[in-house]
Amino acid sequence: MSLTLVSFNICPYVLRVVAALNHLKIPYEIKYIDLENKPDWFVKASPLEKVPILFVGETVLFESLVILDYINTLAPQSLLPNDNLQRALNRARAEFSGEIIGTFWSVFSAKTEDSFKNSLNDLKWYFEKLEGWLQQSKFIFSNELTLADFAYAPIFTLLSALKPLLKFNPFEGFPRLQEYYENILSIPGVQQSKVENYDQLIQERITKGAPFFLTL
Repeated sequence: MSLTLVSFNICPYVLRVVAALNHLKIPYEIKYIDLENKPDWFVKASPLEKVPILFVGETVLFESLVILDYINTLAPQSLLPNDNLQRALNRARAEFSGEIIGTFWSVFSAKTEDSFKNSLNDLKWYFEKLEGWLQQSKFIFSNELTLADFAYAPIFTLLSALKPLLKFNPFEGFPRLQEYYENILSIPGVQQSKVENYDQLIQERITKGAPFFLTL
């Protein structure tokens, strides 16, 4: 059955799905839309009018982690543990990444020093949790790459894109997280998940908002 992924070009959540599809070598097509001018077919297909959505034939799946769960079932070798409880724990750690993505945008869009510092403290709180998990294993759930790791791919691709603009190290004090960042970015499927000129597009979008961190 054909798979068609729908997104806009720098959506962080679609990066999760594209990276996993690439890694698992599952064939797919991708269509990019303009969220400021949503086509009628997309509005009808997407219950929340958000991306990504995945057409599986004529059936539509939405929510990136749900899509990840589904595409994992198409792979010859699952990226999830066999035990049901361990699978649930893996999903829980994947869910945790969503909170970080939201906080990430707050840090790099904050327009005042106070809002920047508050958001950065929130981000470091999440990073402390990740550092604790990563003290126990190479990846976010175990020493083997699992589905949960792909949920974190957009956080690190975004940070990598913004690196030329940063005058501070977000990973200071988090050595295991720094290693994890490098490990995830080294995965070929993650490297291939970005559109052409992704870094430039991210930098332009962020700088357009004149965020505080650029004044550091």
